[in-house]
Amino acid sequence: MDPEVQACPYSLYQRLRREAPVYRMPETGFYLVTSFDLCRSIIRQPDLFISGVSPMALGSDGMPQEVLNIYENHGWVPMASCSTSDPPRHTRIRALLNKFFTTAKVRALTPYIEEIANDLLDDLGAAGECDFVKAFSHPLPMIVIARQLGVSTSNLDTFKAWSDAIVEPFGMMISRERELECARLVVEMQQFFKDEIDQRRENPRDDILSILALEKNDEGDFMPMDELLTVVTIDLLASGNETTTSGISSGMLKLIEQPDVFNALKETPGLIPKFVEEVLRLESPAQGMFREVTEDTTVGDVAFRKGDVLSLRFGAANRDEAAFHDADKIDLHREKAGNHLAFGVGRHHCVGAPLARQEMITSFQVLVSRIRRVALQKPDQAHKYTPSFFGRNLENLDISYELS
Repeated sequence: MDPEVQACPYSLYQRLRREAPVYRMPETGFYLVTSFDLCRSIIRQPDLFISGVSPMALGSDGMPQEVLNIYENHGWVPMASCSTSDPPRHTRIRALLNKFFTTAKVRALTPYIEEIANDLLDDLGAAGECDFVKAFSHPLPMIVIARQLGVSTSNLDTFKAWSDAIVEPFGMMISRERELECARLVVEMQQFFKDEIDQRRENPRDDILSILALEKNDEGDFMPMDELLTVVTIDLLASGNETTTSGISSGMLKLIEQPDVFNALKETPGLIPKFVEEVLRLESPAQGMFREVTEDTTVGDVAFRKGDVLSLRFGAANRDEAAFHDADKIDLHREKAGNHLAFGVGRHHCVGAPLARQEMITSFQVLVSRIRRVALQKPDQAHKYTPSFFGRNLENLDISYELS
């Protein structure tokens, strides 16, 4: 839980896999699961290990009353997201979200994603310096999901602030003051989308917000506003950009650090999908997800009691030497390159995975084809990651570049 450890947790993950692949953290009481086989086995038993665990409620006092007051008095208390809920709600929400991320819909979006990527590079100019996160990896997925929702992309900084406010509390490393600030920002976001939803119910458009605003249950009633806002703000806007931003940022850093990989992709662009899978495996944007044990059971050599909480560390499992040859290296010819846990498995496999993969693939197709030269502005400076037990997000990536 130390931000310095989370900045580069891989040596600790390696030690845990070797000495204690199921380890109970004394300060939190929950268990870290770090081996690939154990994580995959647990994920494949979603009724024995349920997903309805909110990191924000794991503190000794649960969600602080001050935070609840902000939501109750000024907005709506967020419900569990699709990824942190269980049937029957999970089944219903996932079926709804699946409509937006079919293979056909993602394929139809691909030329648009390519256009955005080229536009972002055009805005940079042919040569110079920039923060790659701010200039490219953050705006690209944000523009894609915002336009799919049907909202203006004129103020991406506001959407970024709102999205961060949703995600940061899940990281379990923010101060109480920041937690309160995040709640206020989320309420601001809720009010914005409440107005948008009201407009869609009066005048529907050809966008996702209109589909959701008009969604009705079997009794003919609209979806409750707290649930609708959770789907829009957490399942779509935040989930639709934060992890993809992380993946694109991590991939660019890998290309800069490993010019042989960059040159191989330039020579053989058909290897880019494999590269994307390796980035997802090595720098899993979601480093871990929680599960709760529903009945006494045993995993590995460890006996669990009903109610125990596990943190499945995807970031550790995806570098497990027992599952992946040369686990810490990029292998552009790895067989079954997508056989990692970055998007989960089974019932809780990430519903937005097809779009996230395509955004990354298209981004690197454009980047590799147009970049002549790229380097870090300060190669000796350590990279700063947002302190988080959940995600792996570079705060900035200052580069110098030349484009064609």
